[in-house]
Amino acid sequence: MSGTLLTVVVLLPVLGALLTIWTGGRTRAVLGTSSALATLLASIGLTVQVWERGGSVFHLDLVGDLEVVLVADGLAAAMLLMVTVTGSFVAVFALVEDRRDVTGRARGYWPLSLGLWAALQVLFLGGDLLTLYLMFEAIGVAAVALVAAGGDRRANLAATRYLYAELVATVTLLFGIALTWQQAGTLVLAELPAGFGTEPLGAAALALITAGLLVKVPLVPVHLWLPAAHALSAGAVSPLLSALVVKTAFVVLLRIWYLGTPQAVPVEAAQLLGALGVVAILWGSMVAFRATEVKVLIAYSTIAQLGVLFLAVPLLVAGQVDAWIGGLLHAIAHAPAKAAALLAAAVLAEDAGHGAIEGLRGAAARRPVAVFALAVSAVSLVGLPPTVGFVAKWQLLLAGVAAGQWWWVAVLAVGSLLTAGYLMRLVKPTFDRDAEVSRPSDPGGTPRRADGRDIVALALALVTVLAGVRPAELLRLLQLVPPHLAGG
Repeated sequence: MSGTLLTVVVLLPVLGALLTIWTGGRTRAVLGTSSALATLLASIGLTVQVWERGGSVFHLDLVGDLEVVLVADGLAAAMLLMVTVTGSFVAVFALVEDRRDVTGRARGYWPLSLGLWAALQVLFLGGDLLTLYLMFEAIGVAAVALVAAGGDRRANLAATRYLYAELVATVTLLFGIALTWQQAGTLVLAELPAGFGTEPLGAAALALITAGLLVKVPLVPVHLWLPAAHALSAGAVSPLLSALVVKTAFVVLLRIWYLGTPQAVPVEAAQLLGALGVVAILWGSMVAFRATEVKVLIAYSTIAQLGVLFLAVPLLVAGQVDAWIGGLLHAIAHAPAKAAALLAAAVLAEDAGHGAIEGLRGAAARRPVAVFALAVSAVSLVGLPPTVGFVAKWQLLLAGVAAGQWWWVAVLAVGSLLTAGYLMRLVKPTFDRDAEVSRPSDPGGTPRRADGRDIVALALALVTVLAGVRPAELLRLLQLVPPHLAGG
């Protein structure tokens, strides 16, 4: 496979970020959205190449024995589609907002969001620890800056806490990577020796890298920075953080554990991560039931949904291919559903004049398209047919049954019921026809009417239905199976 298309996929958002730095007004928004859509087309082209010709590995030699390795395989292609499809809808949403001048968007939004795109894409392609580390740094800087762009004191405080968490994760990762270099003499995942994780130094390196990744996810109990950062960020920022950024560390963890050092993964460690996933599901759900703000509820929903991802880890150790597919498919399915929910929430919050759940009362009569988008997103997050969320949870259920580990199946079922419960707190009040909720008016004194943002949110939500009706293509892309699972 030629590396030309891969280069285009990586450089397009970088070029867009540079162009939006030097432009202003609506031109900046148009350039940013055009860059996003062009990157989407390029990623589709790369996916077609992977589909037809299989995966490829690209090497770029640096100084000494260091090298950059990019792996264009089914996993990378699926993750690139997740980023570019979800990100493109968010970009169009932001374009519509900019044309209406609703938010007075910070000048740095477009270059930062496109820079975030570029880093996300390179990270999902990364096949060596150096590239992964550098991209984590770029993602962290861009994400913190986007949160701080909210401008008020609370957003700045949330961004500061986010930065502290990133620093802790960065130092931990750096120590782990240094130990890996000392023990193995290479940072390329495919070149790590067979017994790497069984040696004391190698085991310590993997433990430090894993700990750093758990902070970046974040998984309970190191999640305290996430709710405020996601809830207080702007309407077109929250979807990027909650739908895309939180998946990075989980995917990298799977690459390292199951594609790099599968023989070094202890059963006890995998069960521990599964148990932490259970705690995340329960804790995130319980707080979501008590939340009074829409975005706070959705933020804690993210914590719970991240817990579901980690239910796949112990099932992978048990050799279940369905767990590999189900875990990654859940990560992908969560992205459009969560992003659409947040976009719809932004529209409904503007309609009500505030972000409290109480403001959703009667919204179905005022903004039916936005409410429909919220409802479809909720169906996918719960894991009901015909959405791709159902397909993902079905794969995890099959893996749990096949492995004989019924307790993970029970947790998955309980988690889905809890998800339905707290998301109903958002959907149900929108159909309260007797509600009297004050709404902001435009300068002419008339209530705000539906606009293109509602349609963008609904279109993104319907992506979950399309992928659920036709999941075969995604399932095939995710057939990149670790060698020790081939007979699972």
